[in-house]
Amino acid sequence: MNALHASTASPATVERKTFCGICEAACGIVVTVQGDAVLKIRGDVDHPNSKGFLCPKGAAFGAVRDDPDRVLQPLQRQADGGFVPVSWDAALDDIGARLRGIIRRHGRESIGVHLGNPNGWNYGAFMWLLGMAAALKTKHLYTASSVDINNYWVVGELLYGHNLVTPFPDIAHTQFLIVLGANPVVTHGSMMTAGRVKEQMAAIVERGGRVVVIDPRRSETAAQFEWQPMRPDGDPWLLAGMLKTILDEGLADTAALHRQTRDADALPALLAAVSGDRVAAETGIAWAEVQALARAFAAAPAAALYGRCGASLGPFSTLTNYLINLLNIVTGNLDKRGGMVFGQPMLDTEGFTRLFGINGYDRWRTRVDGIPEVMGTSPLATLPREIRTPGKGQLRALLIASGNIATTSCASGDVGAALDELDLLISLDPYITETSQRAHYILPPTLWLERDGMPIFSQMHAAVPYAQWTPASVAPRGEARDDWWIIDEICKRIGLVPSASRAAQWLGKLGIRLTPATAVDLFMRLGSAGDRFGLKAGISRRRLFERTSGVALADAPAVGVSRQRVHHPGGLIPLRQPLMTAEMARLVARPASHDPAYPLQLVSIRELRSQNSWLHNVPKLTPGDRRPHLRVHPDDARALALQDGDEAAITSPWGEITVPVTVSDEMMPGTVALPHSWGHAGGWRRAVAIGGGRYNDLTSNAATEIDLPSGNAVLNGLRVRVARRNVALAAAS
Repeated sequence: MNALHASTASPATVERKTFCGICEAACGIVVTVQGDAVLKIRGDVDHPNSKGFLCPKGAAFGAVRDDPDRVLQPLQRQADGGFVPVSWDAALDDIGARLRGIIRRHGRESIGVHLGNPNGWNYGAFMWLLGMAAALKTKHLYTASSVDINNYWVVGELLYGHNLVTPFPDIAHTQFLIVLGANPVVTHGSMMTAGRVKEQMAAIVERGGRVVVIDPRRSETAAQFEWQPMRPDGDPWLLAGMLKTILDEGLADTAALHRQTRDADALPALLAAVSGDRVAAETGIAWAEVQALARAFAAAPAAALYGRCGASLGPFSTLTNYLINLLNIVTGNLDKRGGMVFGQPMLDTEGFTRLFGINGYDRWRTRVDGIPEVMGTSPLATLPREIRTPGKGQLRALLIASGNIATTSCASGDVGAALDELDLLISLDPYITETSQRAHYILPPTLWLERDGMPIFSQMHAAVPYAQWTPASVAPRGEARDDWWIIDEICKRIGLVPSASRAAQWLGKLGIRLTPATAVDLFMRLGSAGDRFGLKAGISRRRLFERTSGVALADAPAVGVSRQRVHHPGGLIPLRQPLMTAEMARLVARPASHDPAYPLQLVSIRELRSQNSWLHNVPKLTPGDRRPHLRVHPDDARALALQDGDEAAITSPWGEITVPVTVSDEMMPGTVALPHSWGHAGGWRRAVAIGGGRYNDLTSNAATEIDLPSGNAVLNGLRVRVARRNVALAAAS
């Protein structure tokens, strides 16, 4: 009887702590598990940063793991476009054979790698993908960073001597926060990992400070604080006007400039052609109001100017990011409590990337377009031409890890068509998406609940420095395997170790291959927070596995450390930047972009229950009519004879899509807004059934239509025209 009861009893219910691997907030979570089933996910009140907060996306992620549309076996594409399951050995052996053939014909440099956004929370995949590209010595390394963040890496290298030195707001102590083109209430803080960010922003006002949100749209964040509407693409003009006011009126912190920088005397010349009239015309903000904002920012006892995706998706995004940094530096708010501070990650990412030669800028140019590399990567915008242009180094094979670039890249339709021209496309993805449906093989990776993890990306911008490394919460489903294992097995079959280290390649020939966990643990333990292998109190993988809520490393990021964190001679920031001077001249010379054929400007929206495209198959996150709706100001709607629910055609110089309309005064007149990354195909049924126009089909990947210094895509401020669908169709016929 006891044996019978033992065999039929339900598995025990247990709770395991980890972190959410969806967005940069990396909130601590508690996962309730019974056997192999995930019963519930909730916030972890003991987490040093998030303190129990969790958004709907994290709480619903169990549905992604258990999705009936999830790919759970290796799939091989057939001649008719369908897929059949195959064994891991059959898939990997055939991939290896095909890659060896491509290498014989075209060389290793013809093989490329793409890192999708989720790899920022998958340290094993992140390291092994970079290592694979380094071992191949290929210039075809593409990442999601070239969509919206390469400008950060460029400015980090120019000003601070390392791509990954990217200051962020000390939000818990600031008195004046300017939010430029960001919506932290929804995003929870991109490039700023601040737990309970909405509450922390409200606390600024409660202690007598100000939060000013500058955006063409009265976003969820702008609705709760001071909203200053501004025209799309006005960002560099606003910043230049503010900086000019501060310098002209003697409001700069000269002591901080002397202590932290060199060549401050170059700044007036940078701004010589900036006039109040031009600033007002480009931004839609009166010059007197720009000046008042600059004076208030300079006078605040502690202030931080923070910009994110809206400021990172325009044609001058690197210049914009440079000017953001200048304003924080010139007002004495860099490396200051309540200002912009440097991160204190558990893993010395700056030292790690420098050791393996990953960091850098413009060490080489892309083969076809001559765009500067950023941290050894090429812009995603260049990928179709690299596939189609014959010659040495032509891209012939591509491995994509958790990326849906046939939807989320600029000119996404062109990208999808170019992928069809490859000799071999391998996709590591849990779904048959618009991208992976083109792959010769889809290989199923584990999801973040099913593998051990550390929030490697979020660590660099944590408002409360902490360390966390957790075991898997639940066993993998089906035949899913860790991404790093898949990458390593592919590399074995072409005679490589996925590493930039010559020692690793030599050890590989002896059959010795380190795991990512071993490599990261070794490096972490030697760092400032590490235990030096028992020589001092500190962190290690084993210790963090015992404290899965995470370990606080400090109450707040250190200040007064700029001389140590700036990698230029003397620890001084070089403010004279010829590249940025040239960009400012290009900005000034650019004529007004008004075009009667395209009278409106389109900007993108990030939604609370969406994260790029990879959560769009979850019913809990996509209830009702989840098609992307175009937000239109009432004045513009009247002029266009549009009403709520109408179908409208949006036309840009590069494409046209049809979407339903929502009339809302949240928009600045002359500007319309649309959620991005929708419009699905493939085998994930709910995502496909939702339908909707694909924002990125309206964009361009031309080398002249990107941010030139960084290669970032231009996805905001697009010139468009909008018409009721039946009117548009009648005109076309």
